[in-house]
Amino acid sequence: MAEGARVTHRGVVYPRELDHMGHMNVVSYVAKFDQATWSFFSDIGFTPTYLRTSGRALAAVRYDVAYRKELLAGDVVTVRTRLVRVGTSSLTYVHEMTNGETGEVAATAEVTGVLIDRASRRSTPLPQDLADRLRAELD
Repeated sequence: MAEGARVTHRGVVYPRELDHMGHMNVVSYVAKFDQATWSFFSDIGFTPTYLRTSGRALAAVRYDVAYRKELLAGDVVTVRTRLVRVGTSSLTYVHEMTNGETGEVAATAEVTGVLIDRASRRSTPLPQDLADRLRAELD
């Protein structure tokens, strides 16, 4: 993964996460990416406290997953995440899930999230200080 990626999730594939062919099912890939997302959000400034007290929320508006290699029960996985775009009220980031033993990429997800006002349910600009700091990370 490119420079600027941070580890946002480490876990293991449990037997309950398998599909009828014995591979990790698509729901479980997305669940692990979702866990990585919340860790990533906290790392970049959208902490649980900020989201609870600001009246803001982040909503996924685009979620593109590419499955590259099967994962099996007992496989250890690591998700690394990097920011790729910061807009006025949105940001795009990429997750890369790897097999912890082999280092092979199992899946990637490109996600666009929009900051919304919880009361109006409409997009709202990113706080300027946070947007400036995140844009600096891209350079």
